[in-house]
Amino acid sequence: MFKGINCFVSKPKWTISGSCLKSVALGTFALISAFSFNSAQALGTEYAGCMEETAGFAVQCTANDVKVAGVSSNPDGTPMLEILDDGCAYQGDTVQFTATFDIETTSKERHDIGIYFVTDGDPNNDGAQSGQCSISTLPFAPTPPWLDLDGTNDPFPGTTGPSGVQDECGDISKPDFNPLSPTFTLTATCVDPDNDGQLNLPYCTSWRQSGANELCVNPSDAYPGSPSKCKCDNTFNIPIAVPPAELLVNKSVTPEILVEPGGNATFTVSVTNVGIDPQNNVTLNVLTDSIYGDITTAGHDGILSTTCSVPQVIPSDDRNPGGIDTYTCQFTTSIVGNAGDVEIDVVTASGVDDNGNALSGDDTAQVAIIDSAPSITLVKTASPTQLPEPGGLVSFTTVIDNTSAASSDPITITSLVDNIHGDLNGQGDCAVPQVINVGAQYSCTFSAQVSGNAGDSETDTITAIGADDEGNAVSASDSATVIILNTPSSIEVIKTASPSSFDEPGANVTYTYTINNTSLVDSVTIDVADDDKLGSIAGQGTCSLPQVIAPSGSYSCNLITYVAGNGNTSVTNVVSVSGLDDDGEVVSAVDDATVNILNTPPAASLVKTATQAVVTYQVSVSNDSDSEALTVTQLTDDMFGDITVVAGSIQSTTCSVPQVMQPATQTGDTYSCEFTAVVTSSPHVNNVTATVVDDDGSQAIMPTDSASVTLE
Repeated sequence: MFKGINCFVSKPKWTISGSCLKSVALGTFALISAFSFNSAQALGTEYAGCMEETAGFAVQCTANDVKVAGVSSNPDGTPMLEILDDGCAYQGDTVQFTATFDIETTSKERHDIGIYFVTDGDPNNDGAQSGQCSISTLPFAPTPPWLDLDGTNDPFPGTTGPSGVQDECGDISKPDFNPLSPTFTLTATCVDPDNDGQLNLPYCTSWRQSGANELCVNPSDAYPGSPSKCKCDNTFNIPIAVPPAELLVNKSVTPEILVEPGGNATFTVSVTNVGIDPQNNVTLNVLTDSIYGDITTAGHDGILSTTCSVPQVIPSDDRNPGGIDTYTCQFTTSIVGNAGDVEIDVVTASGVDDNGNALSGDDTAQVAIIDSAPSITLVKTASPTQLPEPGGLVSFTTVIDNTSAASSDPITITSLVDNIHGDLNGQGDCAVPQVINVGAQYSCTFSAQVSGNAGDSETDTITAIGADDEGNAVSASDSATVIILNTPSSIEVIKTASPSSFDEPGANVTYTYTINNTSLVDSVTIDVADDDKLGSIAGQGTCSLPQVIAPSGSYSCNLITYVAGNGNTSVTNVVSVSGLDDDGEVVSAVDDATVNILNTPPAASLVKTATQAVVTYQVSVSNDSDSEALTVTQLTDDMFGDITVVAGSIQSTTCSVPQVMQPATQTGDTYSCEFTAVVTSSPHVNNVTATVVDDDGSQAIMPTDSASVTLE
């Protein structure tokens, strides 16, 4: 509050003029009017020049009376610190935070404690003696926790009597007021010169001793009581993370694997400007490799060519690889080695940023030398590749070539197996093991039976397994296919008649049908056999269809039928037979048989006999059941037909249907009628049958009886 009083602008002023006294008096009145002396708040923090500028004289801070011991801890051990912005994004960034510090003393009591923290990153490396600082003091009230040793007794600068104005710069003493833990809100430049990943916050503390202190009402009034009454620490850290200043290096190689004895590999190196001030460029001036040395020149240490060069100015951008903030180059080398060798090399990039900070980064890439893999080819052929069904003997030939890239890799074939015909060792002229040098081949032949139906095919695969002289496994396979062709099927049918001749007017003839499968391979299924006179023979006589007939097999059946005709004529029957073989092909055959009807010479004689008579037949039907009535529904004679109707040989009838018969023993349990008919044969026997039903739906009963008539 004394900044407005000219006599206090320059410090120290050890004398005060009268005008200054007047101003002080006015200032004192203003202080008394403006401040509450019981306030528990600290005076706050000023941002100004560091200790020497504030004090107005050079300091030699050799004492250790008061120091900042560190950031206070919460009960759980975490620091009492809160970052108020996005923290330190890079070195040279600024961070605002609130922290509680432990202030300790080694002395009994010290007055007007000043705490100076650098805000400019301490470019002079002298703590807070010079440069730009934040200046804070301890609160003076309330007590406790704070300590006021001065009250209103401190004199104005340059005077000796009490000012009567409250001294507002807090004090410290031990043991009761030690340590003290004030909280400050500060803004600092993000620096980490010791590279421990935490914010370096250099500070200085100042104090005065009893009898040698003046009135202190502003943080800038808290300067050392003499040049030695201060302590500075330019290594002080607080737990705010500061990203390291570095270059991000990415190294890759193509190819990552070379086949022995090696070859050329191209390394790609990318260097990105990261973790630094966005306004700060980096000058890349060194690119070295742990194996190949300087990668910016070719013709040495196996470097065949390079696009890398230094110096390179890498501007800042988004701090991610790629774009204007990344420098990329390539160099190609010749790598020679044995199988199993691995070359691991590290590229290191070094440079300096615009602020003079040295930066570096590195990355690793590796190339592996692998064994030259052996290889073989296998070709399998079949002769013949087609066979008529049912098949036959086929010769299979296998040719194995050693196609390995390495001329020193003979291959030993230890297994030769066919998926159908099994292990070929000992079949034909095939034998294992077989050693095949690079560029050479091994061949062998074996024979096997291949069979099947038309349309079938056999595909069998031969697999050869072996290893080179380094034990690396190798295998190859190939297949050959043999196709079974259709062999046309055929049948024949032979039809015979017995007897083949007979006298007119006719006779019973036995027809015999023989179907022969004349195929050598396929079975046939006969499902059609039609006779042009008799129709389908299936179901007639002993004949039935369908019939499956094996190759070279046959099927025979016969039927008997009456053949009639005039003398000196003949009857020819044609049978047509068809079906399918087991390949679905149609087969058919036709044959016929002829019977001759012989003429019979005429012959005559005369005999007189009675040829007919009119006979009256009486018919009676009785109900033999006493449980229910029955109904006669039909009356039929096996010679005259329906006897209820006058027709044919029947001349008259009293018979009619239906007729109901009462249960047995009851009146009406019998129905009787009669009919007359002409009889023309002797003896003449005819049967009458009645159809009788009940009213329950039972099966009808058919009682019958016969009568015999003899003509003389």
